[in-house]
Amino acid sequence: MKTGKGAVGMLQDLTSDLFRPNGWRPKADVYRCADGLLVKLELAGVAEQDISLTLQRSSLIVEGKRRDWCVTDTQESLSMEITYDWFRRTIRLPITSNSVDMHSEYRNGMLLVHLRNRR
Repeated sequence: MKTGKGAVGMLQDLTSDLFRPNGWRPKADVYRCADGLLVKLELAGVAEQDISLTLQRSSLIVEGKRRDWCVTDTQESLSMEITYDWFRRTIRLPITSNSVDMHSEYRNGMLLVHLRNRR
């Protein structure tokens, strides 16, 4: 999982987003905890190395791509309900990036982002 981007990387992402079709939007839950916040995202089928996290001012930006990996011997699609595409989710938070430390874990298709208050 990648964290943070430089100014050039953010500019490249911004310009490439302008020319991409709409991606999908993963569902997210946000919890207030005794030591900060917990953000949980449902990312079933997304490989951990395809997820990027950026904490910017009072927003958590989660982006990545879900790839279709098991279509090698198919001849035609009979039903397609799962979206395989890029995603970018910006979650506004009641904190600022300079007041928390970020830690993440990914298991069973769920991304947990812990934002702990700095002491």
